[in-house]
Amino acid sequence: MKLPRDPRYWITLVTLAVIAAGAALVVGAAFDGWTLGLGTRDRAVTVNTALVIYTCLLTAVAAIVALWAYRSATGRPALDIEITFNFSFPNEPVFVAERDEDEVTAWRKLQSFKQTWATVTLNNASEYAGKNPGVRIQLEGLGSLGPQEGWQTVTFVSSVGITAIQWDGGTDSIVHGQWSRALPTLDFSNVLELVPGGTALVVTIVADGVAPLVRKFPVRVLDQDEYSVYTEQRAQRLT
Repeated sequence: MKLPRDPRYWITLVTLAVIAAGAALVVGAAFDGWTLGLGTRDRAVTVNTALVIYTCLLTAVAAIVALWAYRSATGRPALDIEITFNFSFPNEPVFVAERDEDEVTAWRKLQSFKQTWATVTLNNASEYAGKNPGVRIQLEGLGSLGPQEGWQTVTFVSSVGITAIQWDGGTDSIVHGQWSRALPTLDFSNVLELVPGGTALVVTIVADGVAPLVRKFPVRVLDQDEYSVYTEQRAQRLT
């Protein structure tokens, strides 16, 4: 037999048990001559003592219920992010650079195909709702990001373009407990690698009542041959 895991079930059960036990204690002292270990047969004393014990038990149950209600109302969500580019593992962005036959610049351009599109999912691992969520994505060592639909541009540098974007759910928005929310997709077409080996996405997640969570996801930009090897290794991990 599987026992219920809902704490409301157990609180209700304990409350009913305390009420029944307290009532039995008072009835026993009043009508059955229970002395309650007091060493006296004065019925008034034993009944008053039973009432005091009953009141204390009910007060303890009320305190437990109030504490549980407070924890339920003020519990903190456990938010996290999952950014998945096509043909990459979640939070492990890998891109292939376009061939630059002329080698005019050290900056490498990401090859634009399905790989540069990403889904973004905000997850809540706790049972408490995340209210007024927000997500900011900062680009390290990357440039030429175009405007992203559903995202607000936060930082723009004239020489490299957009370097930070942000999504705000708003005060009426929540991420329910043990649930997730899909955010607007990302398009990294034509993005440039500005700092070889030093590229990353720095993601900050916020919500009411919780400290900001900062996650840093290194970004790998490979040449054609390296990307072919990566593709084979990824296929092996998936099997």
